[in-house]
Amino acid sequence: MLDDYQDNEFYKYAINLKNYYHAYIFEVANIEASFPMILAFAKMLICKNHYTNQNSCPDCNICHLIDTNTYSDLKIIEPDGMSIKKEQIETLQQSLSLKSSNDTNQVYIIKSAEKMNASASNSLLKFIEEPEPGIYAFLVTENRTQILPTILSRCNLITLTTNQQTTYLEEDIKALTEFIQKLHLEKENTMPYIKTLFLDKYPDRDKIIKAFNTMEVILSSLINEKYQIKTTQNLKFYDIIKANLGNISLTDLIYYLEKVVEFKNMLTITLNLNINLFMDRFVIEVSKVEVM
Repeated sequence: MLDDYQDNEFYKYAINLKNYYHAYIFEVANIEASFPMILAFAKMLICKNHYTNQNSCPDCNICHLIDTNTYSDLKIIEPDGMSIKKEQIETLQQSLSLKSSNDTNQVYIIKSAEKMNASASNSLLKFIEEPEPGIYAFLVTENRTQILPTILSRCNLITLTTNQQTTYLEEDIKALTEFIQKLHLEKENTMPYIKTLFLDKYPDRDKIIKAFNTMEVILSSLINEKYQIKTTQNLKFYDIIKANLGNISLTDLIYYLEKVVEFKNMLTITLNLNINLFMDRFVIEVSKVEVM
């Protein structure tokens, strides 16, 4: 029950919600350790005694069935081997197309959502883009950057990795906001300024990864606002971001986010990388937004 987490920020967020978003991404440090809290949130959406007044319902049959994973309106998807396959998502969609036999909301939870293959991700994206009333998606992951950016942009992000809280410094927000703005306005003409705008501040692989993490947060915060999505993350210095980048279209923001995630992943898996060539290539790829 969420009552068990009264000192947790997520508890305070969930118990005060008046309206629920149709899709959530839970980024966690450990899926199994965080799953009881996520399941408690699912109970809030399904159970008719859903702790409206912070009440528990120990004798509730619905909550008992949810706890034993035998409630028909709660679907839990896990990787089949090394990945989550398109067939699993299609089977899920077919089952959700049937009206609830219990006259309750329906919730589906995808554990290790980053393991969806490309076909599964695209199939889920179409489903999330056209939400049905009374159906809620919970995508649980330990690494949201491996989830399709267009899925990320359509979900409400909830971060439960409190033991890995990231602090974003004002100087980084300012520097990277300026860099994104330059890229947006000048495209490939930004290349002569890569050293002064970026590499002088982030000269090695580890610092570049952190910079790309921060750019991901900057772009995600703008996308969330354009979709009118509220998150549990309070990003300081958002006024700086909005003042400089608030006029960028949603289409461009999503494209930039996709490229930031793609190149960050490239950094994390490639050890011997020429940083200068890497950044040149990044600028060239980002500049292609003009032809979209």
